[in-house]
Amino acid sequence: MTRAERTNLPTIETVTADGDAGPKTLNAAASAVGAGEFYGDLDWASGHGDFEARSFAASAGEHDVETHTHEEAHFVLGLSGVYICSARGAPRFARSPFLVFNPPGTTHRDRFAGGVGAFVTLSLERSALCDRADFGAAKDAIALPQRTALAAAFQVARDVRGPGADTGVVESAIWDMVACAGRPCTAADSSPPRWARDAYQVVMDRAAEGGLSVSAVAAEVGIHPAHLALVFRRAWGCSPGELLRWRRTEEASRLPAAEVAATVGFVDQSHMTRAFRTAFGLTPGAWRRAHDVAPIQAGVGADA
Repeated sequence: MTRAERTNLPTIETVTADGDAGPKTLNAAASAVGAGEFYGDLDWASGHGDFEARSFAASAGEHDVETHTHEEAHFVLGLSGVYICSARGAPRFARSPFLVFNPPGTTHRDRFAGGVGAFVTLSLERSALCDRADFGAAKDAIALPQRTALAAAFQVARDVRGPGADTGVVESAIWDMVACAGRPCTAADSSPPRWARDAYQVVMDRAAEGGLSVSAVAAEVGIHPAHLALVFRRAWGCSPGELLRWRRTEEASRLPAAEVAATVGFVDQSHMTRAFRTAFGLTPGAWRRAHDVAPIQAGVGADA
């Protein structure tokens, strides 16, 4: 979504994530946000049945996001960054990864601190939600700290792309998330320990380092690799190694093939190609052609 015009807006006092206060502008009347529109640069989109997944990088400055109303129901899975959030049950500054459900008609000014972050949205048709008995309790925007919900969201984000995507599995994960939005959290739904979130951040921030391994991530947070793998899978439905590979292949999809392997941390181009095919069901060259990405640089094979 492009930055909205800001004219004749009242001045209010807000506080940023790092505690700086000052006069900022806020739209007195909420603007309507259409289906699929978010304050971010679109990376990819994939639709399946009654829902559509989209990946974004935050594009608007923290104080440029105005009060707005979303027409469609959607989940927001924060992959990186700190999210200034008004959803029920969420901390004011939600550290990634986090999951929020916004029902149709949600009005808010939620945004990424500093205008920096990456997120995946999962939008659902209103008619599909009306048929769900377990949707009844989800009338307000709500944070979903449940491990089952976060694991399901990560599964959708990882599996929704590519010709080999299993629509049934993806849709089942979506309904697991909707069910979590309609029930209160229990003691078993408690958030993972801080060190697990620190390990997640290491993977997201340093995946491009060729020497980064699960053992290195575990050492970084002072936890045995076996315990790290156990808690990681319970929290997000994947192992640290799977998240590391996913992060690298996501980065690989955005770069020229001639530099992609070394840039995102793969040992060599063949290693990158194998991981890419596992993640997306295509070689990088075939994926680029299917998604109308700029031609691969000269000197590199079409199926690189």
